[in-house]
Amino acid sequence: MTANHDEGSGLAPRAPEPARTLAPNARGYWAVEALGWAVPLVIVSLVAARGLTEGAGAPGALSVLLPAVTALAGLVGVVVIPRLRWAHWRYDVRDEEIDLRSGAFTITRTLIPMARVQHVDTKRTVVSQLFGLAAVTIHTAAGRNAIPALAEPDAAAIRDRIAELARTPDEP
Repeated sequence: MTANHDEGSGLAPRAPEPARTLAPNARGYWAVEALGWAVPLVIVSLVAARGLTEGAGAPGALSVLLPAVTALAGLVGVVVIPRLRWAHWRYDVRDEEIDLRSGAFTITRTLIPMARVQHVDTKRTVVSQLFGLAAVTIHTAAGRNAIPALAEPDAAAIRDRIAELARTPDEP
């Protein structure tokens, strides 16, 4: 008996881990996206700390601690999280399924059977276009999943491949 397959249990062998990575510039893209929340958060904490200082007449520990903790959270969100997300994101498009693995601290693995794919599309935002990236979104009756931060030509090719593999034999 192995961890991947139990001969006597009737369980199918476990799918191999997905191997394809996202575009390397995904880290920069996610860092710029994180700036969208980190900068305003730091500004608000600085304004709040100034208000605490003015109201108390002298700087208190909270007026120093609040901006420091907020700046640290912003730094983690802009520098650390994008690197972790990129390091853990993997995907594969196989004939029978789409295999996704993602997460920064908690790793999620999703297997989407091709037979369940209803439609697939690509999405580009203003920021993703600056990095030459697009996302592929896979829609099923249960919801949607996406492969983010792919080079635009790769996203188009993956979208087309999934669409082809998801066609049923009775479709034209």
